[in-house]
Amino acid sequence: MSSNRSSWITAGHLALATVVACGGGLVTAVSAQAASTQGTSAQAPSTPVASLALTGPAVTATTPPTPTPTPSPSPTSTTAPDPDGETEAPPPGTPADEYGEPDTGTEEEATTFAAATITRSQMIARARTWNPGTSKRVPYSQSKTRGGYRTDCSGYVSMALGLGKPGPITVGLAKSTYSKRITMSQLRRGDLVIDAIGSNTTRHVVIFDKWANAGKTSYWAYEQRGGYGTDYRTRTYGLASGSQYKAYRANKIREDAPKPPATVTRAQVVARAKTWKPATAQRVPYSQTRLQGGYRADGSGYVSMTLGLAKPGPNTVALAKSAYTRPIAMTALLQGDLVIDPVGGTTARAVVIFDKWADAKKTSYWAYQQRAGYGTDYRVVKHGLTAGTQFKAYRSLRIR
Repeated sequence: MSSNRSSWITAGHLALATVVACGGGLVTAVSAQAASTQGTSAQAPSTPVASLALTGPAVTATTPPTPTPTPSPSPTSTTAPDPDGETEAPPPGTPADEYGEPDTGTEEEATTFAAATITRSQMIARARTWNPGTSKRVPYSQSKTRGGYRTDCSGYVSMALGLGKPGPITVGLAKSTYSKRITMSQLRRGDLVIDAIGSNTTRHVVIFDKWANAGKTSYWAYEQRGGYGTDYRTRTYGLASGSQYKAYRANKIREDAPKPPATVTRAQVVARAKTWKPATAQRVPYSQTRLQGGYRADGSGYVSMTLGLAKPGPNTVALAKSAYTRPIAMTALLQGDLVIDPVGGTTARAVVIFDKWADAKKTSYWAYQQRAGYGTDYRVVKHGLTAGTQFKAYRSLRIR
């Protein structure tokens, strides 16, 4: 009986080794080990072998953590298919180690998902902390960390997004846990361009910053690349036909709060209007093509200057739109408000700056304007006060 008990304990430990190595098949492994050790004449002990294997003293000392299965894509046709059925090799001339991240662990194992949101500006500010494109940039490594984040491409992006440390791998970043697919044409600052296909030496992710040209044939991006480290350069990933790179938007990204327009007081509008020397010999001549201090020397350019709008200034039609003004009644006019005729051709449209009523009955008013054939003027007008007029009163959104 003693011999049988010793043999069964030995079989139990052999079964445990089999369970640890394979992560499954407990009953089958135990049966096979038992048969091998005892032969067909052995009788089962009163305690099941599985229980001995899991509760014996050797378990605590010798059992390593159960490893988590990891993606192991083949370099050939067994690689996980791209959603669009496209395949791509790294661009010609690219160093072999420019792509990739450790091929160990899943995104759930690698990091704890952080639900807090981050603005686009905050993400870019964080990306810049690794000093991209400078002598102080962070060297690339798939094994080292900086501030708890891996210093590879996906670790860098995880840091910029403020994800849990050390950061998910590239495959994880492309999953719905962290991002959603968008089109390349929808890319905005802080969005991601990811190649989540292939091996850990070919996958890659970059942070989109802005388009490099009006034709959108390349863009500026932040990335952590092999053989160099943190960089900021123009890229074309995802723009070529058949590219494995796809555009993604992080789930935790949020838009920057809209900046309130810079305001200007009514007194400041009038003070600026006077800088073009209205109704004097030093007045600015009228021109639809020439500039004065960066502003067009026509009616809308003059008004744009007084309001401090972007140079060279929107045209008269645009000034009457909701992006710049809101309509008001003529009787509600105050100093610095506008009276605009946005209808007709370039020679018919006009805009003036209301200053004050010229009489108690409000039948005319003093106004600043840049008028054709003269230049900057200050005179009494009746624009908007006659029946059937196309002139209407507007209040600038910037006025205070």
